[in-house]
Amino acid sequence: MKTSTLSLVLVALACLAGCQKDAPTPTTPTAVTPASPTDTGTAAGDGSGAASGPRCETDADCVVSCARAGDCCDQLCPPCDQAFHRDELAALQQWRTQSCAATSCPVAKCMAPKEDSVARCAAGQCLVQRVPRAAEQ
Repeated sequence: MKTSTLSLVLVALACLAGCQKDAPTPTTPTAVTPASPTDTGTAAGDGSGAASGPRCETDADCVVSCARAGDCCDQLCPPCDQAFHRDELAALQQWRTQSCAATSCPVAKCMAPKEDSVARCAAGQCLVQRVPRAAEQ
């Protein structure tokens, strides 16, 4: 048991070490917050934190994803906490294709989520809204 735990810890550390490549601006958005900027939308250089990237106009411009900006590996368990503008997510996926081929990401056995994540556009920013999961019939 100690050997398998140690092996798991070593694998996790190796994955984290492998994800430290030149990435789009890394941030960790959380539920009901704006998506983080990537190469197509980096923060303004004036210290204001204002995004200069694509701004959403409707909910359809936004996508919920388990992908994390600047990271080769996705969030382990749903519901996903990140909302991206479609163009930002496409840029992140392109960066991952170029930068993360040799990365091995951890896999988790997750409980079924009790909530779903829905992408919303508010004041030009993509946000995640949690909604109760519909009952299965």
